[in-house]
Amino acid sequence: MLAGLLFLGAGLGLLLFYLMAKGVRKPDAGLQKSDLGWFMAATISGGVLAPILLMIGLTQVTASTASLLLNFESVFTAILAWTVFREPWHWRVLLGIVIITAGGAVLSGADPSRIGLSLGTLAVLGTCLLWALDGNLTRKIAIRDSLQVAMLRNLMAGLIDITIALSIGQSFPPPIVILQVFGAGLLCYGLAIWCFTLSLRYLGAAKTGAYLSLVPFAGAAFATLLLQEPVTESLLAAAVLMAIGAGFCLSDLSGQTGKP
Repeated sequence: MLAGLLFLGAGLGLLLFYLMAKGVRKPDAGLQKSDLGWFMAATISGGVLAPILLMIGLTQVTASTASLLLNFESVFTAILAWTVFREPWHWRVLLGIVIITAGGAVLSGADPSRIGLSLGTLAVLGTCLLWALDGNLTRKIAIRDSLQVAMLRNLMAGLIDITIALSIGQSFPPPIVILQVFGAGLLCYGLAIWCFTLSLRYLGAAKTGAYLSLVPFAGAAFATLLLQEPVTESLLAAAVLMAIGAGFCLSDLSGQTGKP
């Protein structure tokens, strides 16, 4: 239900913006019939399955740990882009991926009483893999009107997620909570996916994923400052490793520009 309301709020907010700006902006060509397969696959992977896994993961691990684990989205995005979607690879990004992976190993092994990966860790990693697939699939339709793509994706994902929630017995929260979630959804899903789609067009999936490696550190910082989650030695060690890895990813992109 939470995932559905976040996406629905994002979609409705972008729909309002789309209608208001219809006579002002000069949009790119909209989605075509040939784009439907890519669009649906991206929506299901990134808008339906990934958020459900993320909500499961957040019930098992702290927000700061989950935020740092989300670095693996950039790892999986680059690997898929290079191996499946045939984008050119960069050695510094590859080195950064190795270091980020080492940081993830530190996080997953932080609890000595736990053998192997926890359910929460696996759920967050599954989220990263699905969002990485989503990014590479969306790259195929990034030449289309980015606002339209983001709007339709959020609306469809929101309706599907809410339908799933109602079918398993979940109910709507109070109206004030719905409005709050809608606002968060517009900022963190709607505008983010719009910008993400534009980035895929100009940078490609691998480079966009590398820049996204900056996001988890903000998430971890907010988790410790606002939620007062403890700063453990393993969290600090993982943050340092992942920061170094992200630095290698970004250093390989300095001075590079994409083409529309």
